[in-house]
Amino acid sequence: MNTSFRPLCLIALVLLFVGTLEAQQTGEIRGKISEEKGEALAGVAVAARSPNLQGVRSAVSDEKGFFRLPLLPVGVYSLTFELAGFEKTTLEAQDVHLGFTAGISVVLKPAVLNQEITVTSPSPLIDATKSDTSYRLKGEELTRIPTQARSIADIVGYTPGVTGVRVNTITGGAANSGFSMGQAETGLPSFRGEGDAGNNWLIDGLSTKGIDYDPSVRVNYDAWEEIQIISDGFSPELSQAMGGFINIVTKSGGNVPHGELGGLLRPSGFRAQRKKQLSAASLPETSLGQYFGNLGGPILQDRLWFFFSDNLFDNLNTTTEQSIGWLTIPGGRQRVQTNNAFGKVTFSPHVNHTFAFGGTWERFIHQAGGVGVPETYVKQDYSNYSYRLNYRGILTPNLILTVAWGQNKRWNRTEPLSGDYDTPCFSWLDIAQTTNNAGGDSEESQWRNDLTVGLAEYVNLGAWGRHEIKAGFSYYYFKDRWDYHSTGRRFDPWPGNGFDDGIYFDWAEPGIPAQITESGPSESLDWTNGFGGYVEDSFVLGRFSFMLGLRSETQRSFNDLGTIIWKWGLGDFLQPRASLAVDLTGDGRNVLKFGFGRFSGQQSIKVLGFFNSHWASTWRRYQWVGGEAPDMSQLKDPANWEFLAEQSEMAAVMELDPDIKPNFSTRYLLEFDRQMGPNWALKIRGVFSSARDLLEDIAVYAPETELGAKWIYTNFELKKRDYKALEIELNGRVAGRFMFNASYTWSQAKGTQSGNAFETSTWGPVAWGGPRDINFFGDHADIPMDDPRREMIDYIWGGLGGRGVGDEGWYGFLPYSIDHQVKILGIYYAPYGFVVSSGIELLSGYHWDKRGLTGMGLYMSFPEGRGGRTMPAHGYVDLSIEKEIRLKAGIALGLGLNVYNLLNSQRPVSYVKEDTELFGQVWARQLPRWFQLKATLRF
Repeated sequence: MNTSFRPLCLIALVLLFVGTLEAQQTGEIRGKISEEKGEALAGVAVAARSPNLQGVRSAVSDEKGFFRLPLLPVGVYSLTFELAGFEKTTLEAQDVHLGFTAGISVVLKPAVLNQEITVTSPSPLIDATKSDTSYRLKGEELTRIPTQARSIADIVGYTPGVTGVRVNTITGGAANSGFSMGQAETGLPSFRGEGDAGNNWLIDGLSTKGIDYDPSVRVNYDAWEEIQIISDGFSPELSQAMGGFINIVTKSGGNVPHGELGGLLRPSGFRAQRKKQLSAASLPETSLGQYFGNLGGPILQDRLWFFFSDNLFDNLNTTTEQSIGWLTIPGGRQRVQTNNAFGKVTFSPHVNHTFAFGGTWERFIHQAGGVGVPETYVKQDYSNYSYRLNYRGILTPNLILTVAWGQNKRWNRTEPLSGDYDTPCFSWLDIAQTTNNAGGDSEESQWRNDLTVGLAEYVNLGAWGRHEIKAGFSYYYFKDRWDYHSTGRRFDPWPGNGFDDGIYFDWAEPGIPAQITESGPSESLDWTNGFGGYVEDSFVLGRFSFMLGLRSETQRSFNDLGTIIWKWGLGDFLQPRASLAVDLTGDGRNVLKFGFGRFSGQQSIKVLGFFNSHWASTWRRYQWVGGEAPDMSQLKDPANWEFLAEQSEMAAVMELDPDIKPNFSTRYLLEFDRQMGPNWALKIRGVFSSARDLLEDIAVYAPETELGAKWIYTNFELKKRDYKALEIELNGRVAGRFMFNASYTWSQAKGTQSGNAFETSTWGPVAWGGPRDINFFGDHADIPMDDPRREMIDYIWGGLGGRGVGDEGWYGFLPYSIDHQVKILGIYYAPYGFVVSSGIELLSGYHWDKRGLTGMGLYMSFPEGRGGRTMPAHGYVDLSIEKEIRLKAGIALGLGLNVYNLLNSQRPVSYVKEDTELFGQVWARQLPRWFQLKATLRF
């Protein structure tokens, strides 16, 4: 049997049983070896060594002089080349990055007196084989760059074209206060117009994507070896996302014992005074402490390594008496403590076979007190864990096997600090605040299991090119249990009607009630599972590098009774991918790239609650028809309320379109990369992305129903997102002295609904709205003119768009769209051991809009069109200065100062959108200048 045909048959058989690795955890070095006259050298022994590699990795050049070193852990390598009759040559300081293929050319000289040559040459800055757009930062750079909270959002924010991560525009940076309890100060990133829900988060090759699309379990910052941020991932190995991929590989230890103890302090006194904003009832002065310890090293040299890291977080929020409109908020004090621990063991029984087991435990430790309106204080608790088992093996010089298996579990609970469930919550529309009580409690548990296996076979077909053939399947299982209970249980004007789980009031202003909402049962138990597969052929023909691939998935979705709601097969998820890289000059220094891909993500479990034995969220809403300034007895009198709308399986019929298809987006890329000298690279790219016929529940005319309308979950032809961008990126390195990344992006992100995990209908603390897969868009049914129910339908749902009605202003600039954006990140290794780094971002301003009030009491209409206004341009400058002092051999003291928002830019980042007296006032500003002290002891 032909030697190249046999491995192909093996791959075809394995396809029946195994799956694909979702994200690369390693890099690769490949190249060509020749003698001085340019003739290829076969049989050259190549050896790779690195502090991050257990043992020595070897390869031998083929008859064309080509060699390949796959599955290399990220790090810095030395490469040794040996062949009888030629000088032994060592190439030093070769960087290996996540998912990066470094192409090098090596020339061996005839041996003279058994001489050995050591050469230090720059690492390649351009991957001449792939069209994926990636931004990478390795561990050393991660410790140096300025960060606000050493979080994933901080780092992703440096990526060209990424928007929406500098500050959480919903909470305005008022983390852990009032309704924003537990929410981050920073937001989550949007890639290519898909919003924060369009991403996949990968740790050591496995997804950690949560039910709300964010990372379900986070790995602490000190455990990251390198992060790869993929804006355009055309490889069919990447899945379950329509936006970007954030890929982190964790540390493994090493042959040399090492450790670190340290802390970061941001006292409230080190922060500039906040300017006025309305995003929280009482803006806290926050003191943050983060204390960490790391330890790693060998158990057996070159065989068994370990790494452990622990981070303790201590946040103290204090406030003084403040007023918002007519509401005066007393001062408060709140302390919150959490912990994140990570551990990993790496074992290599042979240099070509590596096993790793790693895990994270993240938990809430303690909370005391609160800030904001005292009766609305909430307390929370959470406990999250994840673990992963990885295997990477080189079975033969041309056959690679990778296996990954893991689980994520997340549990969290939030409840009123007072424990009072009898008193109702008051939501004030005029000042976007709540009083009287917290809204209720919630408890959620998530489980995610993933199993993936992958094969890669290298085949040299001579004149038909060198091929890297990959194929496989993957399996996932995702389960979610959610339970919510409202307060106000003893203040129900309609007891015994099935909506007896509490109530809350909306007030237009003091003395003028607007609406009352009764809560029904709100709980769900849903899960989904499926498998996916892909085939890929990457091959090189002269100066042309091709990638042709096809990915597909399956998905089965179950309700609380275990009944399959719907299922999609491989034919429903077809995602072709292709790319072409042309080495224009043949030296890897001028490369033209093309990319095409179709992307999809599994349907969110959040939708399944509407197909359970009872709906996950049920309510009745009434509008006030009584007089002004009512007392409590009048508020409880049913005669003063008029029925408005109901959400339940009884009132609003929800049907499932039997022909629904998954969401898809299609993306095109054209890019030119040029390496200018040994250390600088310029990249110019254009990107276009489009998503059409996205899933949504829409209202349609149903004359047989009491309401005159019913809801269908279907692919809605008016629901869409579009993105286009031009990016210019400049990257530079001067080894040991300087690192520089700069980018300019012009972009437009438009659509009828944002890709955020949740789009609010009001920025008040009671957050009505919906996830991106099922929202209020499309709820306006097209009722015939002669139907007497038309007037009521138009009043309640007018402005929400619908089939036959149009988008009613919903299509326009999305809230994370920025026309112009400049980002600069630089690290300078200065004299006397100082390291100075700076991050700069200049923005032309996010788009925003005026929100109109529907008859249903939601600020979800767009009377001026979506995104028709633009916030002021603004910019940020962050600065970090560090100095390491060597105390004695092997022990060093590090001291650092991090200045966040050096220029104290506090320009608005969001405004009050509701068409009330507060419209246009500043809702949230950029966080003020903040000094952070850092001290570490390394040994």
